[in-house]
Amino acid sequence: MRFSLKKALKVSFWIGFSFAAGALLFIALVWLEVFGPLPDDKKLAEIENANATLVYSADSVLLGQFFAENRTNVSFSSLPPHLVNALVATEDARFFAHEGVDLRSLLRVLVKSILLGDKRAGGGSTITQQLAKNLFGRRPFGFLTMPVNKTKEMILAQRLEARYSKEQILELYLNTVSFSENTYGIGAGSRRFFGKPPALLRIEEAAVLVGLLKANTYYNPRLHPEQALSRRNVVLHQMAVYGYLSASEKDSLQKLPLTLHYQNLTEEARAPYFLKEVKRKASALLEEVNAQQEANYDLEQDGLRIYTTLDYEMQSLAEDALKAHLGYLQTKMDQQFKGEYAGLFNAELSKTALYRKWKDKQYPKDSLNKWLDHTHRLRLFINGKDSVLESTARDSITHYIKMLHAGVLAIEPRSGQVKVWVGGLSYRFLPFDHVLSRRQAASTFKPVVYATALEQGVKPCTYYENEQRVYREYNDWSPGNYDHQYGGYYSMAGALKKSVNVAAVQAIFEAGINNILVKSRALGIESRLPREPSLALGTGSVSLREMTRAYGVFANEGLLQPLMMITKIETAEGEVLFRNTLPVPRSAMSAENARLITAMLEGVVNEGTAAKLRSQYNLRMPLAGKTGTAQNYTDGWFIGYTPKLVTGVWVGASTPGVHFSSGRYGSGAAMALPVFGKFYAGIEKRPGLRRQVSANFDLLSVEQLERLDCPDFREEHVFDRFLDLFDKKEGKPVKKEKESGEKKNFFQRLFGKKKKED
Repeated sequence: MRFSLKKALKVSFWIGFSFAAGALLFIALVWLEVFGPLPDDKKLAEIENANATLVYSADSVLLGQFFAENRTNVSFSSLPPHLVNALVATEDARFFAHEGVDLRSLLRVLVKSILLGDKRAGGGSTITQQLAKNLFGRRPFGFLTMPVNKTKEMILAQRLEARYSKEQILELYLNTVSFSENTYGIGAGSRRFFGKPPALLRIEEAAVLVGLLKANTYYNPRLHPEQALSRRNVVLHQMAVYGYLSASEKDSLQKLPLTLHYQNLTEEARAPYFLKEVKRKASALLEEVNAQQEANYDLEQDGLRIYTTLDYEMQSLAEDALKAHLGYLQTKMDQQFKGEYAGLFNAELSKTALYRKWKDKQYPKDSLNKWLDHTHRLRLFINGKDSVLESTARDSITHYIKMLHAGVLAIEPRSGQVKVWVGGLSYRFLPFDHVLSRRQAASTFKPVVYATALEQGVKPCTYYENEQRVYREYNDWSPGNYDHQYGGYYSMAGALKKSVNVAAVQAIFEAGINNILVKSRALGIESRLPREPSLALGTGSVSLREMTRAYGVFANEGLLQPLMMITKIETAEGEVLFRNTLPVPRSAMSAENARLITAMLEGVVNEGTAAKLRSQYNLRMPLAGKTGTAQNYTDGWFIGYTPKLVTGVWVGASTPGVHFSSGRYGSGAAMALPVFGKFYAGIEKRPGLRRQVSANFDLLSVEQLERLDCPDFREEHVFDRFLDLFDKKEGKPVKKEKESGEKKNFFQRLFGKKKKED
């Protein structure tokens, strides 16, 4: 018996000794970097967390962030004591007693977790070890992966404790830990779930965030509120166990409901379409800065500050105007079509990745239809909201086919600063930017035609015959007027005011198509335009950005100013890396002719196709502008301006097959102008914005008044036909009788009721 016991003890001793020696040898091998290098003291001293770049509007509103990991670092002095207490009580109660590795905790894990299999005993990692894992990650080593990584973390934890104070370690830890949803650090986590900086967190809110650290998806308070509430109460209990809360405080806090103030700037950023363009421009600017300074600034990691030109108060008004009007228009579109989308549906379905996948694998068509008609729980953008509905894939595709879209851009013509950029209704669901997309400009292009004519020496009081013509050399093309009314003659101002198509076509021949193409480029229109007379009617596809910029030339005395979106880029410490200065503008046309075009466009607002701005929206500030309606009502435009602000609006569907059947809802005056009207009505109600936007146009000189001193319309004179014999004109007149068989007289044509839209 004694021999057996003695032998057993001896065997146990050698087993224990071998295990200890093996463990020490293993630790030594890790320490000697046999399993890969360990960060040295220099590397540990240079620890910097990636920090999100913040983007601000001109009126100091935080618009959004750029980040590789959504993180905004917070100093220890900004952390409330109860947050630190909650963390220590829950994650590492002996944090202030150990030096990176808690031997007592390791022994507990060895006995309870490994030998007894108690999973509730925890993992034994200290806050400092967790920090080491967060900073340097883990690598695979086969069956030795966990022992090697744990050993590395213990070695690094002791080195971190030797380098940093306990407060610094807590600061580093809270700035690196994940709070789910690609959100890193207490600063980002606090703003994400409670809409406030960490310093303002209440005790129960801090407990929710600390509770997240155990399993950041399972205890996500937005996704799983009941589980998050239960975990929060565990944290509060731990705080009471270790003396950070009294029993009564714990009980009262545990009875509080879970209340969030969720904010997701990554998905719900203010002005998200604008931010996307800012990010592109900022990246290019940083490349230049890095090259000039031999630096390595990173837009997504260095916590930079970007200051932009956008006015968020204006942006909000424009977004509200757009959503309100498109909500109304969408109901009219839905009523018009009532599900008649079979052809369009098949065309759009064929563009999807799902359809291509089914086609490549040659699945039966019936199985595809079965899937399309199967009811799923889907997230859809409906009536301006993120909605979760029981719906079929077929209904979802149809819903987006018939959806109307829009873009709004507002710029200061004299500085080129972008003040409003609305690329669509929802960046999350509809990321395509309609400020940059190209659509037919329609009648908004006519001012470019007339501006070129003026530059070529054509007089403003030149009269154009209001008669439909056939252009044999252009495949018998025969453009007509929107209202199908003909007869008499319109001056340039009158033709623009009433948006007379046949006059614009005559003007393009007078000005010269090549000259118009050159002038378009000078005005900032970079898109490829058709070398055809139909260009006069806006058949060229251009972007809202291009057209708004071109109208900025009219507002800025003929000068083209490059668009500006970023005014300054700074480091987190306030060092200026880039400061934008106002560039010297380029002359695109004479100031004289720019003022004449503006005077004509004032007439469009006061008496022409945009008169609703005065009569319906009661706008009183000086305004000039032009409506535009593409063929078949596929695109509706309005671009208007004061001397201080130019605003362009485009409305239409994503596919030309979806459009209104008449101008009642489908014209530029019905689709786009109301957005402008609501937006500027909101500006007029706010004194600060009104002063910022409203201004009088320069008074016309005596000479300019004389150049415009002619009636908008006149009847045909006796000698007009005789003079036409000596006036070479492209096209031959088309004689058309009105359906009634009666020809309107002079007074009916001049003062009779006409359709305002074009």
